Amino acid sequence: MAIEEAETCTPLPILRRLHLHLQTAPPTPLRREILLTLATIEAGLLDASVYASLGRVFVANMTGNIILLSIAIADLQIEVDVLPICVSLVAFFVGGLVTGLLERWTQQHESGHARWFFALITLVDCTLNFVSTALVFTNVVVSEQLTGNMRLIIFALLALGQGSQLVLTKRAGLPEFSNAVVMNIYLDLSTDRKLFHLWGDGVRSRNRRAVCLIALLIGSLIGGEIVKFKGFGIALVISAVISFVTSVGWIV
Repeated sequence: MAIEEAETCTPLPILRRLHLHLQTAPPTPLRREILLTLATIEAGLLDASVYASLGRVFVANMTGNIILLSIAIADLQIEVDVLPICVSLVAFFVGGLVTGLLERWTQQHESGHARWFFALITLVDCTLNFVSTALVFTNVVVSEQLTGNMRLIIFALLALGQGSQLVLTKRAGLPEFSNAVVMNIYLDLSTDRKLFHLWGDGVRSRNRRAVCLIALLIGSLIGGEIVKFKGFGIALVISAVISFVTSVGWIV
């Protein structure tokens, strides 16, 4: 009887392997490069589509929001809403705060956070994207309406997700990727002594910086074109799909 109870309590091998797999560090550097590139494309897509559809507000690039906020405070007779900017800034901060609390609560190792942590945070971002999509397609938030308090929900949800995503980019072990601190990447790339080298040590870091900038540009172009021809809702759908694919990529 004791032997049967012990066998019953013993986890199945496949479940044990899955548990160990989820606890391991993120995938190989190449896989992480691809996943962070997708996250950067998503950030550019969201910023471009939100800015073009709901007013002068960013949900990923907080540097832009700080500048817009200062313009509004200076009262330069430029149409800039203070409240949406403040909502985005606060939500972005809360996203990073909650993610930081979670990584400390789950005792993520400094040498490499677990795959499940990356996948979970990205899946939360994906869910927030889909919720925002539902609000647009059910006309709770009208994308063509550049005023109104209901659109603040979109800013809050998307900025919350992007705040958590920025934490992941800083924990992935590839400092060359930082979709919300573009100027640092731009400066590091412009001063890189290997900028024009075709091979050798340091070239891969240069390539990552270049890929990050190009991915942000591509994401922004995609976001603008989708809003132009298909509308804001479709842009959110594509952003959510990119986020879902990224979350799967972290976990497999």
